[in-house]
Amino acid sequence: MENKGAKTLHPFLETLGLIYMTKNFEAVKTDLLNSLKEMNIDGAQFYKQYLSYLDNYVQVFEDTYALKQEETFFFGYNTEFFLTVLAMATELFESNAEPDQLTQPHIFSVMNSFLKQKNSEKASNSSDMENWFLLLQSSEYSEDTKWRLLELIHNPVRKFQELFHIYENNRTAFDVTFQKNKKQLEKLVSQAPSEPSDVICSLMSEFHPESKRFYLTAVLPLMEWITPTIIFQGVLTNKLDLYQKNLENAKEMLPPILKLLGDKSKFEILCLLKSHGRYNLEIAEELQLTPATASHHMSLLLSNHMVTVEKKDGRVYYQLNQETLREIMKCFREIFL
Repeated sequence: MENKGAKTLHPFLETLGLIYMTKNFEAVKTDLLNSLKEMNIDGAQFYKQYLSYLDNYVQVFEDTYALKQEETFFFGYNTEFFLTVLAMATELFESNAEPDQLTQPHIFSVMNSFLKQKNSEKASNSSDMENWFLLLQSSEYSEDTKWRLLELIHNPVRKFQELFHIYENNRTAFDVTFQKNKKQLEKLVSQAPSEPSDVICSLMSEFHPESKRFYLTAVLPLMEWITPTIIFQGVLTNKLDLYQKNLENAKEMLPPILKLLGDKSKFEILCLLKSHGRYNLEIAEELQLTPATASHHMSLLLSNHMVTVEKKDGRVYYQLNQETLREIMKCFREIFL
């Protein structure tokens, strides 16, 4: 696999994706939250923690880009159709085809190779509408997507030329948007995986073993998708598993900690240690506990990593374990906020 552009965004994909998001942002956001819910993830919390950058990313682009009437065909609310056409158009773009150089055989060849991913039947390279109609009828696309694809097949050169011109007219808008969101986008890209996920690699080895270029996308941050020659992976796809694992760990970690803090003496000891470390006899005297009782509490707090120890002047001083406290606060945020 060729890691061309592995740590950068693809301008063609981002520009067209931003146009679609601009026109359908609330609907796409609702779909996204519903998808997260189906994965047993708190969509609102996940969005707030990881996806809120999309609000400004899309808004800045909306304030900058050039609205065109012909965008209705490509960017009306049908995500399935848009992503299908975007995949095909990206293949054409990667072949270095200029809009005026697009030809029907070239387009049909790309559509053929892409549609064969969806169907076991051999797709047609011809312009025979009946063959394409039969092909699409056997596909799993929605009825609306099938009819839109048939309309595209009816006049593919003009339609893809329109799409390429839309990109050219709005590339500057993407550049402006990127610069205004540069810090956040570069952070997302730098933290994103440099290789396809295990799921994508598994699909590649089984169905598409040939070499592919790998790109990241920020406008489709949770998308994982393979075309005949390209892999696109959202910059946040790795966060889904991490988020679920962290949530599971948090739910396992908090109950025993809450039980520990529910004991008045242990809670008071932790409050006492907030200002500075103390040795066992100091703790016992200040909280009016016997040294044995204080020692018992400290042993439990120590075994649960709530405190640390430091030897100084022949005494053992107990201090708050700041790392554990930060982890507990993180658990609260992940579960409740």
